[in-house]
Amino acid sequence: MDIRQLRYFSEVVNAKSFTKAATRVHIAQPALGLQVRKLEEELGVELLHRHSRGVETTEEGKVLLRHANAILKQVEQALHEVRDLSGEPRGEIVLGITPTASALIATPLIRECRACFPDISLTLFEGLSEEIMKRLDDNSLDMGFTYNPGAVAGIATEPLMSEDLYLVGSIGKDDPGRTVSFSSVCERSLILPSTGFGLRDWLEERAEDKNQTINVALEIDSVAIIRDLVEDGLGWSVLPFPAVQQAVKSKRLFASQIVRPRVPRTLHIGYASSHTETKASRAIRGIIDKIISSNIASSQGQLRAP
Repeated sequence: MDIRQLRYFSEVVNAKSFTKAATRVHIAQPALGLQVRKLEEELGVELLHRHSRGVETTEEGKVLLRHANAILKQVEQALHEVRDLSGEPRGEIVLGITPTASALIATPLIRECRACFPDISLTLFEGLSEEIMKRLDDNSLDMGFTYNPGAVAGIATEPLMSEDLYLVGSIGKDDPGRTVSFSSVCERSLILPSTGFGLRDWLEERAEDKNQTINVALEIDSVAIIRDLVEDGLGWSVLPFPAVQQAVKSKRLFASQIVRPRVPRTLHIGYASSHTETKASRAIRGIIDKIISSNIASSQGQLRAP
């Protein structure tokens, strides 16, 4: 087993195809397949299920992928650390970002990174908190935002800011005003992510604490689609204000702060399971802290330090 074989295996899994992976690593497909077969023979297990739609990992393959990503990440970090001894921050940072965090952070983060650290290649992956935590665990992300730091055990996380949740609905659809009680929220036909996602589980727990149940009309695991359905008047939802700020300003949606009780949640930043700090990661974290502080200061209390 060598670094090259691990890289080839990781590329095949990520591409879900030998053909696509061969193009990415610039070798012939038969040669790529031979290297993966040699890896399987050496380990004495089948790593990939091959089928007409491509490939998927076996249980043994999933275990190897986690270690392969960690090893490849460590090799990359070793190169960065040596190069970091002199010069400006450089290298690639892959950052996971939730849709609601993206509304606040993505644009100023990219702008500031390009202006101040042109040698850092910043890649953003947008996903829900639970997916980001899984990708931090398998080292396919360097850093990531999450509202559900407990989704995967053993991942180092730090709180960044707290935000209140709001009942959102289309303009003219029973707008309760600036605030609404949690009991009233539970009575409405809500469009929410499915069970297992942080926002849904958080609301279920708050309702259980009050001996109530939430009324879920539709389960949609996409903030953008939830927002569109709510704008079309198909129900209400519960979201942080930044996720609907533009729609509220343009009078497509209303947003009523949930009170009695307030329903806050905290945004965290997490690090890959094999994370080693570099100049590049410190630089990106510094920009994030600056943006978070600025958003808290200008939010008129909607966002707070944790």
